[in-house]
Formats: sequence, structure tokens, C-alpha cells
Amino acid sequence: MNTLSRLAVVSALATLGVVGTAVHAAPVLADQTVALQASKSGSTQTAGITSVHTVAGEFIDTFTLTGASGLVKLNASLTTIGTSQALDIDFISATINGVTYSITRSGLGINPDGVEVANLLNTVLSSPLVLTIHGYAGAGLAAGTAINASYSGTFNVTQVPEPASLALASAGLLGLVVSRRRKA
Repeated sequence: MNTLSRLAVVSALATLGVVGTAVHAAPVLADQTVALQASKSGSTQTAGITSVHTVAGEFIDTFTLTGASGLVKLNASLTTIGTSQALDIDFISATINGVTYSITRSGLGINPDGVEVANLLNTVLSSPLVLTIHGYAGAGLAAGTAINASYSGTFNVTQVPEPASLALASAGLLGLVVSRRRKA
């Protein structure tokens, strides 16, 4: 390979960030579909998620919950526990249909934010339900470093009666009351 060809290859590699310059990697994106399952009582649907990140860096994970329709009341939580940088997930934000989770952090061993919990309680939303988690895996480590960090989450979804169904049920109860009074 002549000198001119070598310079062209080095120039191309530098442009791509392989040689000489530092390039910030775009967030790793993951998109998954999760089916809600009927609970034993039948009035609530539930689902769980787990995400494992094996490379340090920023991420955006998206989960679409299927099986709910119309208005629902949602209780949800996310949890991560990391005793070291290689096990650590830092939540930057978590939203479902644009509603932001409340995130709390506490220390674990030498990790000042080793335990992170995100909650969303008694929130009425319209389906479909789309959860977006933005975070950094392997906090403090260079992007691309091999790690084994994870988080998990749970969802409890209760169907909210539609106004028309609620009105129909109310009319039925009113009719029952009127018929009882007429008999009395």
C-alpha cells in the first residue's frame, strides 16, 4: 500500500472516530413489546420487565404494554441495585405516555446511588401504554466498557369504566330503586 493510500485510510478512520478523535456514541436503543396478563382476581392485568445492559453507556429503552384498552389506572415501579460501577444503572428519566415517574436514589456500599426506585401510583392513562426509560449503564465508566447492569419493573393495570358504561350501570341501578319503591 503506497503512502497516499495509507493516508486516505487513516483519514477515513479518523473521520469515523476510530483513530485520533473521540466520538460520543448515540444512545443504545431497545424496543420491546410486553403483554399484560390477567391476574387471578381478573380485575387487574399485570406485567413485569427486565433489561440487562452489557456495555456501559447511555441508553433509551422503550416498552409497549399490550392487552389494555381505553382508560386504565396504572401502578408501576422500576428498580435497580448496583454495588459497583459495572453493576450500576442510573435512571435519567422514566415516562409512560408522557407522565414522569418519581425517582428516588439511595446509597449502597461505596455506590452513592446504588439503589434507584422509580414509581408511578394511581395514574389514569389512555392505552396504548408506552414506557420510555432513559438512563446510563455503568455510571462513571467509559462508554463501551463491558458491564453487567440491570433493572426490572412491574405494572398493575386496572380498567377504568368508560363514561357510557358507567351511565348505563347508573341507569340500571336507578331503575332497580324505582321498581322497588313502586312495589313497596
